[in-house]
Amino acid sequence: MHLKRLELKGFKSFPTKTEINFNEGITAIVGPNGSGKSNISDAVRWVLGEQSIKSLRGDKLEDVIFAGTIDKKPMNYCEVALTIDNSDEKLNIDFSEVTIKRRAYRNGESGFFLNDKACRLKDIKELLLDTGIGKDGYSIIEQGKVDEILSNNPANRRKVFDEACGISKYRYKKQEAEKNLKNTKENLERIEDVYIEIENRIKPLFAQQKKALRYLELRENLKKLEVNNYIREIKKIDNELSEITKQKTILAKELNEKEVLREKMDKNVELANEEIEKLEENISKLNEYIDSIKDVINQNDSQISLINERINNSKSNIENNKKTLGDFELKLKEDNEKLVELQNKRKVDEEAISVLKKEISDIEQKNSQKEQNLNNLTKNLEDLKDNIITYLNEKKDLSNSLSMLGANIENINSRSEVIDNNIADINTSLEQKKSIYKEKEEKVNEIKVELNKQNTTLNNLREELQNYKNENRNIDIKIQNNNYSQKEYSSKLQIYKDMEKHNEGFNRGVKEVLKNKNLSGICGALGQVITTKAEYEKAIEAALGAYMQNIITTDQFAAKNAIAYLKKNNMGRVTFLPMNVIKSKRINENTINSKTPYIKIASDLVEFDEQYRDIIENILGRTIVIDNIDNGIKFANETNHKFKVVTLDGDILNPGGSLTGGSLKTSTNILSRKRLISDFEEKIQNIKVENEENLKNKQIIIESISKTRQSIDTYENDINALEKDIVKQNTKLTSINYEIDSLKQNIEKLQKEKNGLSSNLDYTSNKIESIEQNIKEIELKEAQNKKKIEELSKIQETHNDDFDKEKKQIESLKLDFVQKSEIFKSTEAEINRIKTEIDDTNKKIIDNKNNIERLEKEIANLKNQSQIQMSESENLNKELSKKNKEMDNAQQAKNKFKENINDLNKQLKAFERQSMELRQSEFKIESKLERLSSNKESYTTRLFEDYDLSYVKALELKDDSIEINKKIFESIKREIASLGNINIDSIKEYKETKERYDFYSEQKNDLEESISAIEKIIEELEVNMKVQFKEQFTQVNENFKYVYKRLFGGGEGELTILDEYNILESDIQITAKPPGKKMKNLNLLSGGEKALTAISILFAIILAKPTPFCILDEIEAPLDDANIFRFGEYLKELSEDTQFIAVTHRRGTMEAADYIYGVTMEKKAISKVIGLDLHEAHKMTDII
Repeated sequence: MHLKRLELKGFKSFPTKTEINFNEGITAIVGPNGSGKSNISDAVRWVLGEQSIKSLRGDKLEDVIFAGTIDKKPMNYCEVALTIDNSDEKLNIDFSEVTIKRRAYRNGESGFFLNDKACRLKDIKELLLDTGIGKDGYSIIEQGKVDEILSNNPANRRKVFDEACGISKYRYKKQEAEKNLKNTKENLERIEDVYIEIENRIKPLFAQQKKALRYLELRENLKKLEVNNYIREIKKIDNELSEITKQKTILAKELNEKEVLREKMDKNVELANEEIEKLEENISKLNEYIDSIKDVINQNDSQISLINERINNSKSNIENNKKTLGDFELKLKEDNEKLVELQNKRKVDEEAISVLKKEISDIEQKNSQKEQNLNNLTKNLEDLKDNIITYLNEKKDLSNSLSMLGANIENINSRSEVIDNNIADINTSLEQKKSIYKEKEEKVNEIKVELNKQNTTLNNLREELQNYKNENRNIDIKIQNNNYSQKEYSSKLQIYKDMEKHNEGFNRGVKEVLKNKNLSGICGALGQVITTKAEYEKAIEAALGAYMQNIITTDQFAAKNAIAYLKKNNMGRVTFLPMNVIKSKRINENTINSKTPYIKIASDLVEFDEQYRDIIENILGRTIVIDNIDNGIKFANETNHKFKVVTLDGDILNPGGSLTGGSLKTSTNILSRKRLISDFEEKIQNIKVENEENLKNKQIIIESISKTRQSIDTYENDINALEKDIVKQNTKLTSINYEIDSLKQNIEKLQKEKNGLSSNLDYTSNKIESIEQNIKEIELKEAQNKKKIEELSKIQETHNDDFDKEKKQIESLKLDFVQKSEIFKSTEAEINRIKTEIDDTNKKIIDNKNNIERLEKEIANLKNQSQIQMSESENLNKELSKKNKEMDNAQQAKNKFKENINDLNKQLKAFERQSMELRQSEFKIESKLERLSSNKESYTTRLFEDYDLSYVKALELKDDSIEINKKIFESIKREIASLGNINIDSIKEYKETKERYDFYSEQKNDLEESISAIEKIIEELEVNMKVQFKEQFTQVNENFKYVYKRLFGGGEGELTILDEYNILESDIQITAKPPGKKMKNLNLLSGGEKALTAISILFAIILAKPTPFCILDEIEAPLDDANIFRFGEYLKELSEDTQFIAVTHRRGTMEAADYIYGVTMEKKAISKVIGLDLHEAHKMTDII
């Protein structure tokens, strides 16, 4: 068993689907810090069930889902799948490959899958138990696992050793047993509490039951007296009510006549009020119009005053502008005179500066030419000196080259002879190797042909085996699902049978009658004798209502006996339906006049024995079943509410128009019980038949699997032999081919070398002649340069003196130029300032003249506006006088209508007094009626509240022979009072309590036996755990001593159980003695020594109990280079039995690896994996 593949999608920094394939041996996962390499080990821990997000370097579940970048959107879910090779069937599951998958969404949903089927985390834990694989095992070793071993917390360290010693599964079973024991004890405590409570209640209940039975007997006698008394009182009230109702009818007629006359007068008042409203509306409109005219007149007067004020302001502004204009003209004259004076001064300064500037320019031009000549002269001297140095160096280099070329010619001739001899020897060896290679290649081809045939047959067999396994698994799933369904159906069937047996859902009286087999003529409850389809059950139950509880009898005599039985035992009331009396009342469908379609008459939708037809049609024969309430309302309206209508949802439209509906109470399935029992029995039988067939097929498939596996084993052995032979032959071929290629390459290299030597010889001879000629030319140039240097040095000295004198003269002239330029700039600035002021003054003069002209025009316009406003006001005053006259006329008409209304109101008050007198008489009659009705209702209410009887039902108990004697009443009541508090329910309660007492007594005994059995199991588990832990711990300790010496290169290490009497809970002490040091406690070691000690323990555990694969996440980070080398060597040894995946950045670990995966981040926050097979890489390196 080993880790085969890891798939990540959306997990942390792996947004796209990333597949990492693992081979046996050591696989290193490398990459820079922050590239996401540790996310791979996090993914393995997460898929194996890690629930702590903090241990995965996050805060919440969302943190393990790719969060997105600037260029890539965040993922909504993440998924990690881990595939394990189970071909050795170490895992207890019938699959050669096991894939564990975990998926999580941002909304918090998550799930585990085993071979793509949903499962619980518990299922995965149980599958991997005792394999070392899991979040708490030692298959994933990160720095945190090292810290657990180094931790001072005994529980953390203990967890690692429990898993290593193989007692985790026992501890898990023990915890489960202890949990069951705790639950069982809690159940026992609860049952004992209930048992004691019931035991204390049973004796008092017996006494209460006896008193209750006497009470019921007295209560029945009292009932007969009180019911007959109520009937006689109600009869008296009915007679009085009849007489008073006649008087009320006469009074109502007289009141109606008065009301007609009053309505007529009210109409006349209403018409007069309408006319007044019209006049008031007209008056209101006139008032509004008059007010609006007045407002306009006032506005005109205000406008005229405003215009006159604006005219006066404009005249004042004209005078002010004229005064300001004179001031501006005077200032303009003064500024122009000053400007002329400054312009003359600027002209004189400008001429002086121009003369000085020309003088400086002439001198600088002469001096610049001299400076240029001097620089050229200096440069020529420097160039000549550099040339002499260059000539000397060249002459030296050429002399050295001559010496080397001479020696090279001798070497070339010697090497050419050696090469010719070597080429002849290699050609002889090459021909021999080619002949051997051809023979081997023919043999490999023959083996491959045979291997292909065997592989084809093997693949067919494997496919056939997988098909058988799939069929077997599918049959197991079907059987499992069928068993679950059968259990569910059986449970429901038993519930419905029990309900049917105990008549659940029926009232107490109905149950007692149905239960009593001594009563003759009882046919059953109405709800028991009919059945219907499931879709009509709600409608039929609603249509029957309380009728469901009615009991059918053969005749009235049987009903009478049943009623007597109920009375005698005080068991409540029941309605009986004698078959010899009740007749059919079925609707004639031809009389139904409705366009709205209906389903059927209710009696046609139920099935029953023919003998009950009259009763069924009497109760359901006038009820129509319809699909929904909307169609029900249409139907009821079209048939004038003559029929009872019921919808499929159970809503009822009663005759007369009332509706009943809403939510239905939880049903006891009285009507559907028999149908459900039949359905469940049929389903259970079908499942049994199907499971028998499945088991037969499963046996056939198991036999086929066994035969196919035997064939596969045979072919695999043959193929392995052929593959080994091919590998052996290919190895030889590769070796021979490598030798042939090597010989060919050697010949080519030698031939190239010989050709190069020949060319080099010709080149060297020509080069010697060329160098000798170059040396002569360089010596001639050197002499010419020395002569030129002497001549130029004398000329340079003369030019330097003239240049310095002219430079001083230029500096003096430039100082004078700067002073005069500053004076000129000051004059120029003053001229510009005065020009600006002149421009501003001119602008202000123009603005003043424009203002004066504008104001004069404005005065003329305002005078015209004033004249227009005065004319308009005169016209409005005339219109105002006209409208005031119309207002007076309307007011007079309004007053006349008000006088008419007052006359009518006086007449109405007279009618009101007469009507009031009649109403008072009516009120007295109604009060009397209400009082009598209230008295009657009081008697009927007391009948219902005291005895659950309507007046009609009470008449059935009427007995005129009974004497209503007050003394008898008092005697019965005194005896009832003497009984004190009565608990009627104690009769039923005593019976139920006795049954519960017996039941809980039995439960108590069962639980006590269970506790003993569980305690025995826990004791056995502890013994097994101690034995196994001691054996395995001894082995781990021995391994630790060995591994410690290997990894430290010497020294001693030891593990000790501190409490030998409590080895299952004891802390484990780690002591170590590094080479050259004393034995120390773990806490006294250095950081690197601690880490290497912890690694030694983990490797000792793996030696004692190898895990199929182990992930190491940078556990060697604290080690130095020497320890890393020993760590890598030992890891290589362990990899023969355990597959290792090492997340690392240390070179020593990488060198020990067989395969390397590099993790990079080409894009920010997105990891990418690149793989390299180091075996193939080494082969390629050897060939090159």
